[in-house]
Amino acid sequence: MAVFDANDQIRERVAGELGAASVSSVEALVGRAYIHAALVVSPAPYHEDHALAAVRAGKDVFVEKPIATSLDGADRVIAAAREAGVRLQVGFQRRYDAPYAEARKIVASGTLGTALFYRGINRDREAPTGAPGSLATNDILTESAIHDLDGARWMMADEVAGVRASLATIGDAAPAPNVAMVELRFMRGAIAHVEAMRGARYGYDIRSEIMCERGAVFVGGFAQTILTVMRGGERREGLYPGFLERYADAYLAEMRDFVAGVPERRPPAVSGEDGRTALAIALAAGRAAVADAEVALE
Repeated sequence: MAVFDANDQIRERVAGELGAASVSSVEALVGRAYIHAALVVSPAPYHEDHALAAVRAGKDVFVEKPIATSLDGADRVIAAAREAGVRLQVGFQRRYDAPYAEARKIVASGTLGTALFYRGINRDREAPTGAPGSLATNDILTESAIHDLDGARWMMADEVAGVRASLATIGDAAPAPNVAMVELRFMRGAIAHVEAMRGARYGYDIRSEIMCERGAVFVGGFAQTILTVMRGGERREGLYPGFLERYADAYLAEMRDFVAGVPERRPPAVSGEDGRTALAIALAAGRAAVADAEVALE
């Protein structure tokens, strides 16, 4: 194994923890003959360049979402992987989370009838800091809401026909919008509503509901009490401080699946095209928020 990070201290620490070589550049990492696959978990603006470097060196690539910052960038990564004949997987760990995987299995079985409506709540306890405008307007869509945008498409097993959205900044001054509301209209008529929020304070709150013709499936949530009050700084059973704690097992399953697929040469569970579609939905939501109207995917 080998590790690269632009921060020397982080690179040395992680390399030491993993018993891996510490290298000074992406090129030095992917240039090593004994490296068969690369994990691209750098900040989003570097995903495309780092993924392309690995693909062109003949390595299988796992790239965290978003696959790139633009659809043209996503297309370049997908085309390069196809030309090189390497596996390209995009990181959407919810697909590996046991409750979500079981929910999809139930919905796909048809025992509850056709899926009609998906509702997703994605609330981060913490919020980015910085001067207003120092973060991209669409950041909450491409970094947070994108999990449910992919998740809704995956759960409903359908493609998105139209997108409506609104973005807002609430509470203290924020570097970019910290609330997103996105509505998806699917080809077969189903609807999804996705809420993303940063700075919820009371915890990392992830919930999904899939309403079907003859029942519903719920992932996450609370007991049906008359009133529930949650305050910042208080611990509550069933809530996690962040995504690493909530999805620890899912991340591990995701990595095991990707690595096992390297010698087996099987198609990845989440393809580059899946990553591109999720990005296309997120960017369409950004355009819909500006237009205050439904828009189609590009």
